[in-house]
Amino acid sequence: MWKFGMVALCLLIAGQVQAQNYFRMSASFTVKIKRHDGTMNLTRGMVYYDKNIKELIYDVTFPGEEKWVVRDTSLMKFRGDTLAERIGIPSVSEFTVFHLSLNAGLKDFGLKQSMFKVTQVEKKGDLVLSYWKIPEKVSDMIDFVVVAKKENRLESVIIMGKESRVISRQFFRDYRQIDAFEFPGQIVQVLYDEAGNESYQVTEFTGIRVNDLENEERYHYRSGGQL
Repeated sequence: MWKFGMVALCLLIAGQVQAQNYFRMSASFTVKIKRHDGTMNLTRGMVYYDKNIKELIYDVTFPGEEKWVVRDTSLMKFRGDTLAERIGIPSVSEFTVFHLSLNAGLKDFGLKQSMFKVTQVEKKGDLVLSYWKIPEKVSDMIDFVVVAKKENRLESVIIMGKESRVISRQFFRDYRQIDAFEFPGQIVQVLYDEAGNESYQVTEFTGIRVNDLENEERYHYRSGGQL
């Protein structure tokens, strides 16, 4: 999931806080991945995130029971109370769809508060497209990002590399609304390798819950008194 799902999310910077303070959320998730070589895999479970703790926890139930804890620059996988694997990653917890939604930064993909600068805005049909450029000294991989909004909701994001090469496409669909809080029920991502081969990831969320005060322990993982 992380190899194919987090690449574009590392670019984000959180937006401003909503008038109503939404500080945590949980949801059931299903991730389906189809790689360009035909291999596929399925992952199911629950996800928990509290923007104050900044610890992203995936309670995986399928294909096996594991907990994936994203903290700072580490992804830790636990089986029971045993740390099975630790992977170094970019610092992503604040820059995910969870953090951005809780901070009302998803509509512009968090780019408004980042080093990206908008260079063009245009209307195509019922979509409003904005083009965001990043200084070359910051990234030699990404050229610009195209953000599409429909009815003031994030519809899609295209990340372009050098020489007009598409790196990633993401589509945000089936929004769920809880009072003033909105969250996409489905995110479809298409990733391209250097040869132009496509890999697909479809993530679906159900049972979204915000500001849960009854399950405090699920939003901060401790293993055997550690962490």
